[in-house]
Amino acid sequence: MKRLLLWIGVMLAALAATAAERVVSLSPNLTETIVQIGAEELLVGRSEFCDSPASVRKIPVVGRFGVPALEPLLATRPNLVVTETLRDSTAAERLRELHIRCELFPARTFEEYFSTLERLGKLLGKESAARREIARGAARIAGWEHANRAIPPDKRPRVLVVIGVSPVVTAGKQSFLTRMIELAGGRNCAAEVDRNYFNCSFEQIQLWQPEVILAPGLPSSQLRALEQTPGWSTLPAVRNRRVLTDFDPDLLYRLGPRSFDGIELLRKTFKPQE
Repeated sequence: MKRLLLWIGVMLAALAATAAERVVSLSPNLTETIVQIGAEELLVGRSEFCDSPASVRKIPVVGRFGVPALEPLLATRPNLVVTETLRDSTAAERLRELHIRCELFPARTFEEYFSTLERLGKLLGKESAARREIARGAARIAGWEHANRAIPPDKRPRVLVVIGVSPVVTAGKQSFLTRMIELAGGRNCAAEVDRNYFNCSFEQIQLWQPEVILAPGLPSSQLRALEQTPGWSTLPAVRNRRVLTDFDPDLLYRLGPRSFDGIELLRKTFKPQE
């Protein structure tokens, strides 16, 4: 009986510690994931780029993406900091000295996103919610993969992602954007390049002949610069008015809960035009 009571006491203490967790997120995708599994009430600090959902904007800003501002961060009295990356390695050392746990969560693949869900679920006492979210995401991916088998390769549009210009920055094989495009029923023009993000020449773009160009969030000045590039008007995507800029870039560039909404949007976009 004494052993049982001791075990119950230890478990209750662990649960109490979890319930008392005070979390700082320095990555927008992690903030969204924490909210998705129902742990928003544990957030006491965020990066200035953590802006979704709107309810998190009331949470104090304690740094930039992957860069903690120690004084405001310490004012929130966190015992856990989560981030995709720490831009300054000395920041991790400083957090350890202050007895603040810091956990890194890479965001390069959907497998890593599911791993992030699992880890956050354990850390924040939301394991059931995390498992449900993993199952929901895996089911959606399986459904898309099944549906895509009916699409012949030559009917899948060639897609170019334009992240920046002068030179053009795009996404290659190692980027999760390639996987998103594939799940949406398209083909990333740059999928054969074994990089995540890289600069490419306009001559290369002309060889790829993209049928859809994704450039959400691209400043109008950069878009105008592209439009003035000789040969731009000859690209299939331009001729057919399939240069897409008018949608939330976070649906494309943040690997997290809303990535699935981004894929749904792309699937509608990639459907053959009537």
